[in-house]
Amino acid sequence: MSEFAPSLACRFLLPLLLLLLLLQLVLAKEYSWCDPTLCEKGVRHVACRNTGHFARRCQPDSFQVDISRHTSDFLHAHNKRRNFLALGRVPGYYPAARMATMVWDDELQYLSQLNTRTCILDHDDCHSTYRYANSGQNLCAVWRNRNPHVNVTSLVEECVGLWFNEWDLIDNSFIDAFKVTPIFEDYGHFVEMSVDKNFSLGCSIMRFTRPDYPSVYIYNVVCNYASLYALGAIVYETGYPASRCSTGKSPFYPGLCSTREEYDPNW
Repeated sequence: MSEFAPSLACRFLLPLLLLLLLLQLVLAKEYSWCDPTLCEKGVRHVACRNTGHFARRCQPDSFQVDISRHTSDFLHAHNKRRNFLALGRVPGYYPAARMATMVWDDELQYLSQLNTRTCILDHDDCHSTYRYANSGQNLCAVWRNRNPHVNVTSLVEECVGLWFNEWDLIDNSFIDAFKVTPIFEDYGHFVEMSVDKNFSLGCSIMRFTRPDYPSVYIYNVVCNYASLYALGAIVYETGYPASRCSTGKSPFYPGLCSTREEYDPNW
């Protein structure tokens, strides 16, 4: 009986292992950054066959800034401004009834890092995910003196502040139904920050030296978001602050919903 037991176990174990391997192969094929359903026809995803290395065009001193201890800086910089807007304290804008408190998303952070490693301050042709079919993105470039010990919090505050301060270029009519004008690129960052169902984000920072400005460091800052504004769609629902939050308001940002609130980020 003791000699027969291992043989019997192997007979059952081998098919199980083959089944698990087959399942793994199916899932790997189904969930791929090269999946054509993630992007528009003919458009390649930023992560498709991407090794994660810096592009050949990048400067020799290109460096990925470690933001692992600064995720809370990115979140607070966004949430405190969203809260200010949701409370109706931005001139010309009505309060928001159900604006999300943003939380960090590692997948969005990973994709934003791939953008920085192109060393071009430009939007990806496609960075959507299976969860975020209409992911948004904001870009910023700032400079600092050539000190390797940069104040990351100051970089975050400057860039997020630049994005949000575009609010005075438009008014609440753009919130009721988003529209594009000839100066769209000058206010699109603010609108992206204002989308009420933008409940998550992930950001990255890279540093390099421009040959024509050798005395300073340039920092490219990229944030990817759960959702994106849409032409003719409401950016956020107006109403008494946090009045439509089914899970209550945030204890830290009284104009925003709690982080338990559920949103569909896709259009």
